[in-house]
Parts: sequence; structure tokens; C-alpha cells
Amino acid sequence: MKPAHIKSERLKEVRTINKRIYKIYKLQRELGYKKLEEPIRHGWYKEIVLTRRVMRYKNQEVIESIFERLLTTQWGRTKDLATRKWNEQRSKYLIVNDVPTISKKQFNKLTVKEQQLCVPFKFYACKHKLVTRFYIKLPKGAYRIKFTRAYITHRKIIDPQLEREFSELKSRLNSKELFSTNVAIDPYKSDWNYIYGLKKRSYIKQSFKRLSGYDIKDLINDHISWEITN
Repeated sequence: MKPAHIKSERLKEVRTINKRIYKIYKLQRELGYKKLEEPIRHGWYKEIVLTRRVMRYKNQEVIESIFERLLTTQWGRTKDLATRKWNEQRSKYLIVNDVPTISKKQFNKLTVKEQQLCVPFKFYACKHKLVTRFYIKLPKGAYRIKFTRAYITHRKIIDPQLEREFSELKSRLNSKELFSTNVAIDPYKSDWNYIYGLKKRSYIKQSFKRLSGYDIKDLINDHISWEITN
């Protein structure tokens, strides 16, 4: 009887380990969370909230229903970090004056009355692709932007045995014997990310090679131009 091929044996072991890791991941999720006796102070929320003036409008129910679908909160460890994340999120879709927007897919799920509060606008996203989004015409007095203290009220339940087994299986996959096999059958592997990584490393090497002939004092004092002119 011929001995088992070492590649096939490693392939079986990698698949068995991956199946077990997936089961452990599901068991960890099913453990859930436990409520803390005293909440822990943790950062800030910058958010859009509805005010009492919304009760003055006839379409109050429409405004409240569409408001629940919007991304109106950003968390940060400090107020400055929360504001930075807020501005980054708003700058993706050319939002002015902190007016919330929704995508075309979200727009199609709205009712007719809710769609009447939306104004379409188009902009060019990555690779010159024309994208359509919708502004939400909320009355100015019906909402405001504020900071709210954030608290941790629940903690994830951790099983030490599952954590230990999970780390052991991960270290086994990263060993010299199984690493290449695991990378070869990884379902989340992307050839485009690999090519992008190669190009990025090549660009970094070229930059260091170009600056290797200069003195460190000139680099610190910004006497060298970082632009590639050739």
C-alpha cells in the first residue's frame, strides 16, 4: 500500500482545523453578553437627534420613520476623534451642512411619502463611476447635532477553553508546515490585494533607493524635494 502523500495529508489537516475554527467562532458568538452592574465611561457620540419642534409638522410620522434609517451617529474616544470620524463620513458623499443622505438602494425601500423628502444628486465616485444619492429634506428646526457621553453597559462572555483552543489552532495554521497550504485554499484570498501589495512594496523600495544618496541632515531640514521629476 502506497503511503499517503504529504500534500494531501496537510490539505486534510488544514480543512479540519478551519472547520473547527468556524465552529468555535459560532460557539463564541452564542455565549452572548452580560450586563454590567455599573456602566463604564467610554468616549463620546456625535449624533443628529430630533427636537421637540418636529411635533409642529404634519408629516411628523414620516420624518421619524425615515430618521430611523439614517446613519446619524459617530463614536470617538474624544470629542476631536468623534468629529474627525464624523467629517470623514460626511466627506464621502459631498454632504454639506451635515445633511444626512441615503443610497439609491435605501431610497427604493422607502414609502412614497418618505421618498418625497428625498432630493437626488449625482457625483463621481472611484474609477469615474457616476453614483446617485439622495439628500433628506429635514426641517431645520426638527433636528440638531450634539455630543453625548458613551458608556459600556455590557461585556462579552468569554470561555477560556474555547479561547485557548482557538489560539492553538491558529498557531498551528501559521506553522511552517501548514502556512503555505492554508494560504493556497484561503477562500478570502484576493489576488488583487496581493498585486497591490507588491506594487506598494516596490514603490517604497524605489523611494528609499532614491533618497539613499542624501545626507540625513538635508532630509530632516526638508532641503530635499519629495516629488519625482524624472
